Amino acid sequence: MKRKDMIRTKWTRILRKDVVIRDAALPDGRRGKAGLIAIRKVQQPLVIRYGDRSVTIADGGYTWVQVAPEGAYYWITAMFDGDGRPVEIHVDLTDGNHTEDEDPWFDDLYLDYVFTGDRVLELDRDELDEACARGEITRYQYERTLREGEKVFRLLTERRDELEAFLARQRERLLGEVTERNQKEE
Repeated sequence: MKRKDMIRTKWTRILRKDVVIRDAALPDGRRGKAGLIAIRKVQQPLVIRYGDRSVTIADGGYTWVQVAPEGAYYWITAMFDGDGRPVEIHVDLTDGNHTEDEDPWFDDLYLDYVFTGDRVLELDRDELDEACARGEITRYQYERTLREGEKVFRLLTERRDELEAFLARQRERLLGEVTERNQKEE
């Protein structure tokens, strides 16, 4: 399993960024953390291929909003381009979100769901299956991940408008803090 944090400390592609992490109230009533990475400079853009389609998800001027719900087994990342338009919603299935730290983190359980354009994709199911077969994760973790994946799929298909509106509000709120902080530092 890979451990990922909200600040993305191990991500060397980003050469300069602004980060803010705050408490958040989620639409379903849960509490959690919301973080924003305002990407200022990258070594090179990050372009992902989905079949016949290429999507740039990280470049200078892009912003990422991450949401880590407490008590959940998924982590949402929304990517916005330099004009603030949504590019992708990526949901990692996790072994639980650790939101009590200054830099929230999770252990990735391989399975991902991505909404880009007009479709929801399930990714890396084979990696989840292999991890269970190798004994890297337990049968309980495997089955819980599949159950949570079904919930995430429904979220992305049945409540996507609500989720997109929430993520856009978080982006505006957190980007406002970054802008204000940068103006004070000038």
